[in-house]
Formats: sequence, structure tokens, C-alpha cells
Amino acid sequence: MQWLLDSDPAIRWQVLRDLADAPAEIVAAERARVATEGLGARLLALQEATGGGAAQRGTTGGIPPCTS
Repeated sequence: MQWLLDSDPAIRWQVLRDLADAPAEIVAAERARVATEGLGARLLALQEATGGGAAQRGTTGGIPPCTS
């Protein structure tokens, strides 16, 4: 489990909640880091002001946008 705790905040908060049975305030603090650190921050940085990204523009590099 330690290798999961040593990973990205997007993974770590879920490990704390589901596997480590950490207190809710610890989980919440770690989850809040997702927006400012690691993969979550990178994804948010790519998001456009309209809330969308390449899929909304139809420029997904040949991958069709998800339509549901």
C-alpha cells in the first residue's frame, strides 16, 4: 500500500479513504490537493475557459469525441 501512498494525490486520497481508513479530514485535505498538484492540476490547466477541451473543438488528434 505504501507505493500507492507515494503516488499522485489523485490516487493517494482514494487509498487513504478506501484502504487506510484515514479520518475524513485527512482524506478531504488530500483530495483538495488534486486540483493543485499532479495529474489533476495538469488536466485542469488544459481545460479551457468554457470548461471544455479538445473534444469540444473536435481536435482530439483523430480520436472521436465521446458523445453520450
